[in-house]
Amino acid sequence: MHDSHTIFRKTADDERQITVQLLNKGATIAGITLCGFGANPRSDVVLSYSSPAEFDSDPYYLGATVGPVANRLKDGCFDLPNGKHALEINEPARSNVLHGGINGLHQQTFQASPTRADNSVVFSLALTHLADGFPGDRLITVRYELLEDLSLQFDFAASTDRTTVMNLANHAYFNLGGPLYEHELKLNAGRYTPVSDRLIPTGEIARLIGSTLDYSGWRALGDAAIDHNFVLPEDGKLRRAASLRLRATQLQLDVLTTQPALQVYTGNGLNAPFAPRSGLCLEAQGFPDAPNQPNFPSIILEPGTTYRQRTIYQFKEIAAE
Repeated sequence: MHDSHTIFRKTADDERQITVQLLNKGATIAGITLCGFGANPRSDVVLSYSSPAEFDSDPYYLGATVGPVANRLKDGCFDLPNGKHALEINEPARSNVLHGGINGLHQQTFQASPTRADNSVVFSLALTHLADGFPGDRLITVRYELLEDLSLQFDFAASTDRTTVMNLANHAYFNLGGPLYEHELKLNAGRYTPVSDRLIPTGEIARLIGSTLDYSGWRALGDAAIDHNFVLPEDGKLRRAASLRLRATQLQLDVLTTQPALQVYTGNGLNAPFAPRSGLCLEAQGFPDAPNQPNFPSIILEPGTTYRQRTIYQFKEIAAE
């Protein structure tokens, strides 16, 4: 049995609707369908499988909530005041732990609490100390809600009974209805974190101006291969992180977030049943490998405090060329 939940919302005139399919496994976004937007009457804008059961063997984190530490941890190790912690490597080619490891949130079954409205659902997960390799008895919640303007908002929250690390993200792959190379991207970022050949940050926070990764203005993705962390403005408020558009379908996605960084991934590692570079991830999160990088913003979560993140996927129609 694969528990799924569908939320939807229409405009007052019934001319537009958004429908989102969600799974208990990984608190996953399994589908986003737009009706009445852009050049096509119906648009499926995230990569998905034909049935929920196929997500069980998904190796790409498709639409999943990833964590407790999204992105990479060098050698799968980190130090906290309560000791050194080492997790089982799940990216052996680079000797890293990726997206929380073999028992990450993408593998966990959340409990769902549908609200009285058709436009929201709350997922919750209790994790015991070291059950997934991370310290602390933790409670994680994910609330999805469709807003009046037909945006999809999700709120992450987490608490712990002992010092731990927490950095959550959603791993949806977006495609607005055409080849990825025709999509155009714009980022609200002036800096990024360069990486080694293991895709671990070097510790440097570098300027983007004039580099091949400078997307401060609209640029077609073309054949760009991106798997980098971009540094967002440091105000901690909800603000635009990225915009993605495809003129052929007259669709645009804006990503707003409270997070300090955005991992952009062009999906070069995708394979059957998908094609490489068939979707783009825009993962709002903290800095990668932060516990091992003293000059990066901390992702340590202490007892008595709450981790919070808000991210919004906002869809709009744009003018034809």
